[in-house]
Amino acid sequence: MFHLKTLTVLIFSVFTMTLTHADENKALRFLIPEDDDVIFQINEGQNLPSLPRDNFNVLVWNMYKGAEDSWAPDYKKLIQGQDILMLQELLTDENMMNVFEVDQGRSYYMATSFFDQWNDNARSGVATASQYEAIKVDWQRSRHREPVVRTPKMSSVVTYALADSEKTLLTINIHAINFVSARKLFHMVNQGLEAAKAHDGPVIFAGDFNTWSNSKLDGVDEMFKKAGFQAVEFEDDTRMRTFGNILDHIYVRGLKINSSRVYGEIMGADHKAMEVNLSYEGK
Repeated sequence: MFHLKTLTVLIFSVFTMTLTHADENKALRFLIPEDDDVIFQINEGQNLPSLPRDNFNVLVWNMYKGAEDSWAPDYKKLIQGQDILMLQELLTDENMMNVFEVDQGRSYYMATSFFDQWNDNARSGVATASQYEAIKVDWQRSRHREPVVRTPKMSSVVTYALADSEKTLLTINIHAINFVSARKLFHMVNQGLEAAKAHDGPVIFAGDFNTWSNSKLDGVDEMFKKAGFQAVEFEDDTRMRTFGNILDHIYVRGLKINSSRVYGEIMGADHKAMEVNLSYEGK
């Protein structure tokens, strides 16, 4: 079956060949936030405990901006029992915010890509959320922009305290730049790998990598292997594919993978949610 996202890739590839300066001006719909306004917090947890080091669950999902009718009930189902949420294509419109704001047990840290002026200035970006203590919140913005709309892509970089350990857990939640060359994608991924290299502790690097070509998929896999990461594998692998290539990935360093699954039956977005259970066995 010819997937909608595959068709979108083809349309963008053709359209950007004829991009003019007049076309670029249409991107004024989207406003890029100043650096001090990138992070947006939803819900403020107080006196949060440290993340347990054994058997913690991580959910990774590109949510398609909540556009599917079943997104809200599917989301509420998926987040049950999850310790960390790594979410892409989050939109702070009424539809999604009504769901996030009642999830009072978790603090959401959103890295904003842009404000949509045609949608009440709703923020669009990625968010990492947990009911455990975040001791540092940061972000990374792609140097390159998507063609036509001229918006960057974002990574949310959040560090969590680990119970009974002097180490901390670094999470890098990426929605990678899409309609560009492999070289530009690798540049964004490398930004996150540089942060991981500087971190003395376990790391989760996950999200929608938009690895829809063989060169992008093979190149990203090789980058993580060289950096000492392990790719999480799935027995019943129903992750979304474009041109036959998987887009969403979870890579870990310094963590034991206990189990993993893809929620192939969940239809609340075009991408499928991934879950992994992890443990930290270091000091």
